[in-house]
Amino acid sequence: MKTMTVDDGLYGALKAAADREGRPVQDLVKEALVLWLADTAMDDADHAAIEKARAEAAELGGAEFEAFFDDLLGDRN
Repeated sequence: MKTMTVDDGLYGALKAAADREGRPVQDLVKEALVLWLADTAMDDADHAAIEKARAEAAELGGAEFEAFFDDLLGDRN
């Protein structure tokens, strides 16, 4: 187990939330970190999937969304 330091204001907010939920501060911090790490991993996976789709579209002669609609709207004006 490791120890970390947080400022008094943050700890006060954590303590108040823990008291409201009837749970230890440590449990709230652990849950928040697990959720944040999972969200970060999902963001990385989403970014990789988007880049893969972009590369595949470029190989097939596709156009970027903004360029496509700029061209489309430019033809209407």
